[in-house]
Amino acid sequence: MADLVGRTIGAGGGGGRGGAAASSMRSSGNNNSQILRGTTDISALYNLVEAAVFNMPQPDPATNELKPAELGRMREMLQQTWASIRDWLQSNPSPSDRQMAAMHQGQFLTTTLHMVCKLNDPPVDIVESLIDCSEETVTWPDSNGWLPLHHACANGASGKVLAVLVDAYPEGKVKQDKRYRTPLHFAFFRKDAHEDKMNLKADARKSAMNPTSNDANHEDDDGLGNSMPEIVALLADSGAAELQDEGGMLPIHYASAYGTTHEVLEVLLEAYPESITKRENKGRNPLHLAMVNAHRKSSPKVVGFLLDVNAAEIINVYDDDSHLPIHLLSMATKFPEEKVQERKNASDCLKLYLNARPKATADFLTAIQTLPEWLRDIAVINDHIQNILNHKIVQRFPTMILILDFVFLIMVIVVFEITTSQTIDYLFDGTNTVEPTGSGMSTPANPGLVFLIFVAGAYFLLRELVQIVSLATLGNVGSYFGDMGNWLDITRIFLIFYFGGVMFTSSPMSNDAFRSGTAITKGILWMSVISFLKSTQVEFSVFVSGVFYVVQRLAAFLLALSVILMMFSQMFYIIYAETDVCACNALYPDIEPFPHCDFKWSLLKVYTMLMGEIGNEMRYSTLPIAQFLYIAFAFLVVILLSNVLIAIVTDSYGVIKNERSAMVFWANRLDFVAEMDASKSSSNYCRFIASLKSSQSPFSLQSKTSVSVSGHAVARKEVVHPEHPRMSKRHRMENQFPLRPKKKKGLENSERGGKVS
Repeated sequence: MADLVGRTIGAGGGGGRGGAAASSMRSSGNNNSQILRGTTDISALYNLVEAAVFNMPQPDPATNELKPAELGRMREMLQQTWASIRDWLQSNPSPSDRQMAAMHQGQFLTTTLHMVCKLNDPPVDIVESLIDCSEETVTWPDSNGWLPLHHACANGASGKVLAVLVDAYPEGKVKQDKRYRTPLHFAFFRKDAHEDKMNLKADARKSAMNPTSNDANHEDDDGLGNSMPEIVALLADSGAAELQDEGGMLPIHYASAYGTTHEVLEVLLEAYPESITKRENKGRNPLHLAMVNAHRKSSPKVVGFLLDVNAAEIINVYDDDSHLPIHLLSMATKFPEEKVQERKNASDCLKLYLNARPKATADFLTAIQTLPEWLRDIAVINDHIQNILNHKIVQRFPTMILILDFVFLIMVIVVFEITTSQTIDYLFDGTNTVEPTGSGMSTPANPGLVFLIFVAGAYFLLRELVQIVSLATLGNVGSYFGDMGNWLDITRIFLIFYFGGVMFTSSPMSNDAFRSGTAITKGILWMSVISFLKSTQVEFSVFVSGVFYVVQRLAAFLLALSVILMMFSQMFYIIYAETDVCACNALYPDIEPFPHCDFKWSLLKVYTMLMGEIGNEMRYSTLPIAQFLYIAFAFLVVILLSNVLIAIVTDSYGVIKNERSAMVFWANRLDFVAEMDASKSSSNYCRFIASLKSSQSPFSLQSKTSVSVSGHAVARKEVVHPEHPRMSKRHRMENQFPLRPKKKKGLENSERGGKVS
């Protein structure tokens, strides 16, 4: 009995329970509890509701929705729970019995009123009856500092229920929990927080189909008082819109992160106009949080509203990690193709952001580069982006770099051709060598020309180093190593210095190795010319990109073709192995050998047959099976697969030429302009030097960002595919019961509103 009384009157003084009046009420309850214990189980009502909370079906984590089979069970459980509560109240008319039952505290210092508010859409009459039983319980926080109003706001209580709780305890609207969150913060955990007001009437008409709705809460009001704007207006009229949680987040930050409607945002701004520019503890304003959650259904509406109201003061703001809002978009929108709606929402947010004309800084262009390809294609055809690129590329610095790139590239091609010819003459004839003045040592090539090769190599190396440092200071060094064009540049620089050194010495490498290596180097140099032209001419850019696009689309075809060629080469080889035809190769080595007597030559022959070199068909006349294979190969490979190849190439190149030509060209121009803009920015080098002096590596990509709403993940540690906060295990548990703290002592002794570790 002593334990029961202790649970009933609870722990803590008047400061946590509504003051001296609450203490007096609980003292009175203590005097009566021992008398009532013999006739009434004062925990029965609490246990009834607690069982319902524990046994409620949980949403599917993948969809955050109940499965159809669970909907009926939830409806039946809720109806039974409400009926049982009404039966208990009817069978216990004594005010003292009701008072003690209502004041009884269970796990985590929750009362029956707390537990009822945790259930979805509790009836108004039950909430009113519980408050009438003990008015003080509406002022009691649980162990997490949550009032019944907090629970009701988070779990979808109707506007009427919220109004009853507010009328009973108006100060509850500005009461903060252990993490400094108000009921207004909790209101954005509701499933209907993002629904349009215009849909509420339709939803009300469908209330009969809703397994969790209560007719008493919606009857004859046609949705009045239950819309999210009206709920927010009810909670925000006493200063709650100005209160921050432990992460410095205002209710408008929650609304922007979880998604809501224009009407809700208007209510929040009317209550606190300056909130649109306020930044939480990590320096993020509401636009940052909306962009990192751009995949949500209502995020485009939030982004559009914020930019329409005050784009000038929020669009170019950096957070504490030096991220613009578009940086967070690029880190949080890596969705697969099957996520069609999420991709559409993210692309709509990007268009709205670009149409607001953000400043064309190096960070902004780098953020555009880091977008997923499906978003970058949308960005580069935006008028604002194209105007930026056209303006920047005609400036002196980019033009100078373009000219220098071309001059050094042509110079190294010409000089490398001359010096390699001299070296080959030196290796094979020992002639055309040049003896430097004052030296008795001959060199394979003219030292002056080789020096020019080193100069060109040094220029290209400097270009790459500047680009790496610039991207590192912008936190995007990973994009450098993900670009195949940069690997081409690195290979070119290495080969220039390596073979330049070989030709400068008097003892070059072996003849065959030198010829093979220099031949590959010349191929790399000419490929660099193609890469240069790609960034200057739209037609050439479309052609080069079309070639790569076609090769990517040919992957399956080339694999199938390789298998077929391997199959026919093995069959021809097995058929002719150890036959008289192959024996002639050994007897008459001077004549042209039969190709199918050796597997590698058989494979080469079927490949050349694919290319059209059919040869003399009489070579297969000695064996009937060989003739059959020859006919089958000619039809399947030479005729059928060759035409399939032509069709694939034609269609794939047509896609690039007709549909993606503008995207391809502007994407190439973006890469060049972003590189130039980052290279000439002096602030980048200041940041790089500062990062060298600090413990943080300048090459660390700042993408492990946690955009959270006070413990509810909005975008988790890797901002790739952020989940809805209600899908997290932690949030599901908090909807049932407040989490047990790691240190019980910290909860019992902490001051009201203090932080919980």
